[in-house]
Amino acid sequence: MDDIRDRLAHILWIGGGPRVGKTTLSRLLAGKWDLKIYNLDWHQVREHRNRPGGIPRSWDTLSMDARWLTPSPEELAERDAAGWTAGFALVVEDLLALPRSRIVVAEGPGVFPWCVASTIRSANQAIFLVPSVAFRDSVLARRARDVPVGQRMEDETSDPERARRNLRDRDVALGARVASSCAELGLRCVRVDGSLDLDDSLTLVEEHFRPYLPAIPNV
Repeated sequence: MDDIRDRLAHILWIGGGPRVGKTTLSRLLAGKWDLKIYNLDWHQVREHRNRPGGIPRSWDTLSMDARWLTPSPEELAERDAAGWTAGFALVVEDLLALPRSRIVVAEGPGVFPWCVASTIRSANQAIFLVPSVAFRDSVLARRARDVPVGQRMEDETSDPERARRNLRDRDVALGARVASSCAELGLRCVRVDGSLDLDDSLTLVEEHFRPYLPAIPNV
């Protein structure tokens, strides 16, 4: 495992709860400092499903009710955490194949502290952002404005309102699990409640990653 830590010493991780702005911050960070982005969600959906350890084929056979409505929020959180944890080996495999000449920021819903801890030499390589419920809801509302009613994921279930509640409570449960794991592992977890604007949030992440960023920004 020490070898893995050495070989992934150029990887910076941004994880945390859903609907917290990980992708937005990663894009800003990468643009400013000329970093490469590795988005776990993109690779899982488009590449990992065809590889051993990726999304199980049984997922495609589930109805939308079976995916988002029938399970309790706790079961949804456990299912998603277990699935991402099981697929983390594919993430590591991808990252090991990238050139080490450029810093990579890896972000997405599968960046869990219990997965990342064994791949880093310093706590400054990873930061986890957990939204307050109000902040999570405001982010989701902004995103929902771009998707017409009837075309959202939960609208394909037999009870969209209940599905939305399930997803909301799942997100809260995942955020609590991330925060608890960070406390146990000594990794940094930041509660995001909207008190910092985007520029200040970027500055916070930059200061955390400072030992690994280039000396001069790419702007």
